[in-house]
Amino acid sequence: QEACNLICDIVGIDAFIHLIEKADLDPIYFCELTTLCPVHDCEGQCVKITDAAVAPQSGPQGTTFKIGAAMQAFNQTSTGTIAFSVLPPDGMPFGDAELVPKGSSPGTFQAGAQIETQPSEQEPFSPGVYKVDIAVCEGECGSKHPHSAVYDTKQLSFQITQQ
Repeated sequence: QEACNLICDIVGIDAFIHLIEKADLDPIYFCELTTLCPVHDCEGQCVKITDAAVAPQSGPQGTTFKIGAAMQAFNQTSTGTIAFSVLPPDGMPFGDAELVPKGSSPGTFQAGAQIETQPSEQEPFSPGVYKVDIAVCEGECGSKHPHSAVYDTKQLSFQITQQ
């Protein structure tokens, strides 16, 4: 609410309504339209995932799996995300994304996520192999809007074993 009020104050209510309609509820693209998020459309090689791992590789239900990725940025990028998606062997995909609010400057950086495999109504965390996709993106991963691109992806997996 506070953020919306602030944006309304800066750009005006009519402009705010027009931007919401145009952004199609993509928060990064909306932020870029208001010029509050930087746009540096990167060309050529932008960001590469240089290393990625899941630890431990396997464990019973209740194990916390840590996913880590090391990346190299070759050029300045726009506001973006690093997405971690998990595809269970028998369920719906789920995941999380880390916002990179000012984009990436040339150099190395890391990101990570934790998956706590305590069974719940939403996810039983049944035994099997769980695929993990890591994506480094300009804008929101999967967005169809301008200033959006997938720089690099990496696929990993972990296994939940019987108790």
